[in-house]
Amino acid sequence: MKKAIVTGANGYIGSTLIKEMQKNNIEVIAVVRNKDSKNNTLPENVKIVYCELDSISSLIDLVPDNDIDVFYHLAWEGTSGGDRANYQVQLLNAQYACDSAIAAKKLNCKKFICTGTITEKIAENILNIEVKAENTIYGIAKHTAHCLLDVLCKKLDLPFVWARLSNIYGGHNETGNIISYTLQELRKGNKPSFSKAEQPYDLMYVNDAAKALYLLGKEVTSENCYFIGSGSPRILKEYLLALKDVYGNGAELGIGEKPEDGLKYYWEWFDTTDFVRDTKFDAANTFEENILETILGLTNGKMQTT
Repeated sequence: MKKAIVTGANGYIGSTLIKEMQKNNIEVIAVVRNKDSKNNTLPENVKIVYCELDSISSLIDLVPDNDIDVFYHLAWEGTSGGDRANYQVQLLNAQYACDSAIAAKKLNCKKFICTGTITEKIAENILNIEVKAENTIYGIAKHTAHCLLDVLCKKLDLPFVWARLSNIYGGHNETGNIISYTLQELRKGNKPSFSKAEQPYDLMYVNDAAKALYLLGKEVTSENCYFIGSGSPRILKEYLLALKDVYGNGAELGIGEKPEDGLKYYWEWFDTTDFVRDTKFDAANTFEENILETILGLTNGKMQTT
């Protein structure tokens, strides 16, 4: 891989991926929505192309390059907050993912990579479970996009990889996911509240996630779907208690204070065997080391992403 295009380039994971690729001398074309978008997370020397998601098919006119190796589609509206339950927003995302694949084909890209979520596994069985939490709409839309792309990319004869992510933490994460929420509350002097936190989880450091995505583009991949994780899943409560110990300062956690949501996760969902086999990925540090770096970044008044 010598050249790549990234949508959602100024986002949490996208900007970290670009820095990882630049470290490996990959030329990157960063696609962001418009000139009013915040680009302060992007390196100064990256080539930026402005294109709204609903106009993603116009990339063929905006990008003159015809030697792009990998197209990373990371752009997705409503990854946090109330829009995760907005079916209109989420369904449009699935359409934009397909539009991006068509654009990738027209740009003669050699591989198309799109990111998913572990909650797709719940979406796969949504009709057979009693819990109908609105937030599962996000996972349902991701699962829908995955299914559509699997069919579409075969029709286009476009090599396709679906990278299923779990909870990503570290860096400038403002999504409000489990670690982001916990650290925000602790910094305010509050006690964050949780359910019993007895589900298996795999929390992955954002720099590791960026490295993993880079390797998916660089290496020959034999599967069209991989779970991308640290390779060391734990019970969520264990992660939270480890964070509490690293944070110190008399931090308190309200484990068991919230009701269970009824959604079940399974250890086998976090299996990275195929991914490690094809990419030789190995997480650089432990959760404790990464969470300490994250906390120090917050304490110093900046969010570290490199």
